[in-house]
Amino acid sequence: MKFSLKLVLSIIVIMACILSCSRFFIIRQSFRHSIEKSANQNSNQNIVQRYYIESNIVNNIQRGEEITNENVIEYIKSLYSYLGDNSEKIALYDEKENIIFSNFEKMKDMNINTLLLKEVDNYYIRNVEDRYYMLFSSYLTINNNVIYIINIYDITYLYEERDSQMKEVLFVDFIILSIASIFIVIFSAILTRHIKKLNITSKRIAEGEYSNRVNIKSKDEIGELANSFNIMSVEIEDKINSLNLSLKQKDDFINGFTHEIKTPMTAIIGYSDMLRLKKCDEELTKTALNYIYSEAKRLETLSYKLMNLMSLSENNIELEYIDIDNFINKVSSKITTLGNVTIKNSLTPAKVKGDKNLLEVVIRNLVENAKKSEPKDNLVLIMRRNYGGKKI
Repeated sequence: MKFSLKLVLSIIVIMACILSCSRFFIIRQSFRHSIEKSANQNSNQNIVQRYYIESNIVNNIQRGEEITNENVIEYIKSLYSYLGDNSEKIALYDEKENIIFSNFEKMKDMNINTLLLKEVDNYYIRNVEDRYYMLFSSYLTINNNVIYIINIYDITYLYEERDSQMKEVLFVDFIILSIASIFIVIFSAILTRHIKKLNITSKRIAEGEYSNRVNIKSKDEIGELANSFNIMSVEIEDKINSLNLSLKQKDDFINGFTHEIKTPMTAIIGYSDMLRLKKCDEELTKTALNYIYSEAKRLETLSYKLMNLMSLSENNIELEYIDIDNFINKVSSKITTLGNVTIKNSLTPAKVKGDKNLLEVVIRNLVENAKKSEPKDNLVLIMRRNYGGKKI
């Protein structure tokens, strides 16, 4: 899953949780407030009704009338007839939980055991057939008999109002989240575009395009990351170029050294083969052995130089002043692969600072390369030329 999508989903989930929890808390508190308000109103009404009933009973007692359950029922009927409210229901029970009177047909479906107590100002909520009722319990003592009065109020409208609010809130939250999601997707794309650039550039560098850089101008953490990324890219490119150059130099050195080994090996093999196959006079034998010895020594010297150049030996290459005219003449006389090509030296006497063995390798390569180009009159001329005001 892409980072931008994770960012969008995370923000949407967080918003949904915050909105849901906050709205649920508000609706819950509002619903509780409505229940308490309704309970206070119904409690006050219940007190007034009980007071009315008790007043009538006290008046009848003072007149000497006999108070029976039938009289109480008549008082209650007259009370509700006077109030004219058919929505309020009432039920009367005796101490043995036997019903005396009820104008509520669903009273049998309610659990009233907790209601028949000698306590006042308590209410209970019951759910019967998807309707909610608030029940208040009070009692009267008539002729040493206790009569429980249970007032029943339909408060289904409060639950319907709560459910309606929940539906409206869910719809509004859905609209809010939908609109917010669009903006979040846009902002996420804007915020992560630099990360995409970094990703694309890193892939290109991984594919070998080391000169790629990210052009991100920002003062935040992503800008710092992009700057660090570019610095790292420069370092990687420099390292790769250095490694490639080192590898090329190594290949060139190996090829050159291989060529240098072939030259003395050719002379050694040629002269040793001549001595092996045919009888030679003493002078020719001595000349051949001298060539074999000198070329073998040169080969040995080259191997030591190779070790020095490859840092396999702690000996440093020591430079010395060399008489270039005499040195070139000696080197020319040692070259045995020229055939009928003549070397002519037109250099003026001079001294140069260098390594004799390596300088000999250079002169041999130049002379042999000149021979390969088939020089005119079979003459290889070693002379001094002027380059840019400098004599070489």
